[in-house]
Amino acid sequence: MAINDWWAGDDNERFWMEITDRSDLGDDLNAPTLNGAGREEWGYTLVTETRPGDIVLHWHRTLLRQPALVGWSTVVGPLAIEEHYTWTAHGTRGRERARPTTGQGWRMPCTGFQRLAQPVDKRRLIELEPQLLQVHERLSQRVRGALYFPFMFYRPGEVRAAQTYLTKFPAALVDLLPELSTLRAPKSIDTPPTRSAGNKRSGGAYRRLQDPELRRVIELHAVRLATQHYLDQGATEVEELGKPYDLRVLGLGPERHVEVKGSSVDAIAIELTANEIAHAHNHKPTDLVVVDRIETRRRDDGGYDATGGHLRIWEDWEPDQQRLAPTQYRYPL
Repeated sequence: MAINDWWAGDDNERFWMEITDRSDLGDDLNAPTLNGAGREEWGYTLVTETRPGDIVLHWHRTLLRQPALVGWSTVVGPLAIEEHYTWTAHGTRGRERARPTTGQGWRMPCTGFQRLAQPVDKRRLIELEPQLLQVHERLSQRVRGALYFPFMFYRPGEVRAAQTYLTKFPAALVDLLPELSTLRAPKSIDTPPTRSAGNKRSGGAYRRLQDPELRRVIELHAVRLATQHYLDQGATEVEELGKPYDLRVLGLGPERHVEVKGSSVDAIAIELTANEIAHAHNHKPTDLVVVDRIETRRRDDGGYDATGGHLRIWEDWEPDQQRLAPTQYRYPL
């Protein structure tokens, strides 16, 4: 499912809202990869958009004997796929079926659950309904496509949480609610790459940028930093190839091949092509270099500049088949 990640690149937009009745609040975000009809659902897929350091607000249906925003926790990762995930659908149709379903599920660990000193219940939302509507309207004017807004406006005087599992919680709503003033500013948390969680969405983790020129600038910057690293280590030659691997390094023992990945956010997962995986298995030694937190700036002429970045290396890397998740399938016609 293609998620309309309108928050991409905005470090202020790192808030989410879980809608649940679970007892273990703040342990993780978890949802099936497919709904009961066997299709992707944005309220589940959004789990893969979260990344370490993000803040999850928890809307609980019954903890206070009425629906309310009761607390918050911090995403720590890494994102994983659970092969034997069991769940029971909610809502009217779910209650009619009332049968557990087993399949694959997303799981993103969280930590540090804290109760809000002043919960935000439905009455409070009704008080703020005009301001909530203004936030929704401003976002609708700015963003093309789905907002994944946390609240639904049924009629004047009736505001409810969205009928899904996970939603985006716009930063403007955090600013609007004094009850959320104690929230810490999200901070990045380092974790190694984990299994790919799908096209772009494992970045919540690893984000496939829609602008091809920006993506190219980020990738080239990552390759430059990786090249300089090996030269600093004493390599006599670093040749840039691109495919089926990015760099060929000479002068540091056996010929070393390097796969380089770049990201403007904290990369907790990477995307790999079949050729990249096969080459890493077939050639040893192969290194994986990930450069994330790359900062970009739009120039007046419409181009981009890239600076900074956090470089991490997995030497003698070989992709673990158990940590790979399919992102696409080829279906011959």
